[in-house]
Amino acid sequence: MKWTLKKGKKRDLFQYTHRKLTVTYTWLIILFLALFSIIVSLFFIFMAYREQSNSLRSTMYATEDGRVVVPDLENSRSDDLYFFYVLDNRGQVLAQSDAIPQLSDRNRAEIEGWQPNRDTFRLRWQPEQQQRYGDLLIRTDDRLLFVGAHPILTTNGPATIYAAKDVTFYWDILRNLLIVFIIILILFILAAVKLSSSMSKKAMIPIQQSFRQQQQFLADASHELRTPLSIMNTSLDVIELENGDTITPYSKEVVSDMKEEIGRMSRMVQHLLMLARSDAGSVEFEMGAFDIVPRLRQWVLAFEGVAQKKAIKMRTMLPDTLTVKGDPERLKQLVYILLDNAIKYTPEEGKVDVGLDPNPKQWRIIVRDSGIGIAEADQPRIFDRFYRVEKHRSREEGSAGLGLAIAKQIVIAHRGSVVLESTPGKGSTFSVEFPV
Repeated sequence: MKWTLKKGKKRDLFQYTHRKLTVTYTWLIILFLALFSIIVSLFFIFMAYREQSNSLRSTMYATEDGRVVVPDLENSRSDDLYFFYVLDNRGQVLAQSDAIPQLSDRNRAEIEGWQPNRDTFRLRWQPEQQQRYGDLLIRTDDRLLFVGAHPILTTNGPATIYAAKDVTFYWDILRNLLIVFIIILILFILAAVKLSSSMSKKAMIPIQQSFRQQQQFLADASHELRTPLSIMNTSLDVIELENGDTITPYSKEVVSDMKEEIGRMSRMVQHLLMLARSDAGSVEFEMGAFDIVPRLRQWVLAFEGVAQKKAIKMRTMLPDTLTVKGDPERLKQLVYILLDNAIKYTPEEGKVDVGLDPNPKQWRIIVRDSGIGIAEADQPRIFDRFYRVEKHRSREEGSAGLGLAIAKQIVIAHRGSVVLESTPGKGSTFSVEFPV
């Protein structure tokens, strides 16, 4: 499994949260406006449909002395009726009336083959058309028809009444309404961004204050703890020197355990202080050009004794020289963290390889081990603070889950990235890439 911690600048948590809140508030405002627009549009469509369907029904149901009333549409358009037909089941015309008689064939084509069993309504769009009938030129604009069908029973058998109304006016209203909503939506987006940004800033104020207080407390506490821990460690050294001949084996073991725990606490305090200063942006990196090869040999040599205790074979694959730009002390801390983890989680008689890969565009520090590996589910979280893959084992090894979090800050400060390849039971490879 391959996992990458991408390169880039350190992300400001509050700026990121501010942007996320601004986007969230903006989308909420836009969502409410969109829902309002949809509801208004649907209500308008529903009201127009009900009004026009009732109007058509009253026309199709109109009778006089048991006969269907056929309106004279050619001479009267007060109700916007476009055509009115009565057809039998064979499509023969029993009665008809058209607002434009010359378009009768075209209108009948709209209802051809449509014989519903109950009152039915549908919309039909008639595009712009121009036709010549002898010396008469008829030109019609785009038109939206609302067509209704009403089955009836005549003395000659079943028939159907078809009536249509020109509802282009309603379509124009709806279209203009949608245009207005779109314009309002654009204006609301601009206003929502500004309003959301202001709201999110106000929401972040107490969180920022609380976070800064926690940072300050963590930095102060870590700084204050360093002195008593140093005094305790020195006091234990004095006890060993003054009572070296008289101290019992059990007491020696107790003192040794105390020194080990003090050392672990000192490292934890140092890591916490580093993270607190990094969060506050007060960690200084002394960037400069230097040859990393002899320094890396020295850094690896410092772990030879620890590796020999577990019979771990350490190998280096380094070029003769490689000049890089960075902070030597911070890169040393990075290598120490990676080597410490590699040796710590590699079983006895395992292998740990350290290499440098020079490249015209970037250079890499590679640390590969034959240890227990990291599960796929844990890989994205190993750089989180206090996260430990095997909590019980980590406590036994003296790990607090801060090492890789420190390494992450160092890599980000150098605008680098980390590529992790790990398989449980077969080992892990950390490849830290830096720009030239």
